[in-house]
Amino acid sequence: MKSVLVVFLLAFSLHAVAQHEGVIDLKKHKIVMQFTNSDSVSQASVVNQVKNIRTAWPNAQIEVVCHGGGLDLLQSSKSKAAAEVAEWTGKGVVFAACNNTMTRRNLTKADLLAVAVVVPSAMIELTLKQEKGWAYVKGAH
Repeated sequence: MKSVLVVFLLAFSLHAVAQHEGVIDLKKHKIVMQFTNSDSVSQASVVNQVKNIRTAWPNAQIEVVCHGGGLDLLQSSKSKAAAEVAEWTGKGVVFAACNNTMTRRNLTKADLLAVAVVVPSAMIELTLKQEKGWAYVKGAH
């Protein structure tokens, strides 16, 4: 009888794991990602990294802070992953543009994807998030 119970519990556990394949936990992790690359491969990579994190941690809060060359990800005329950025924004991921980079490039909010938010400074945004307990990740490397 005991062995039947063990087999049942093992089968139930495996079924539960299979239903949440790839999910590590449901904790609300907070991750701020720095993104600085302009090339299309890096743009696709950072969006894929967001996907991978959310697959493992479905409740993770993620903010991708774009500055330098990374601002291209959020610039309407240069983004190679605009559809993916819009998709993930709809799922709660924040894509933030550095106003300092925008000023240096003579860009305005109108030059960005509609879903992008603007922060005054990428470095300050990254620091503030870390001071609030967010984990820092360098995206797309």
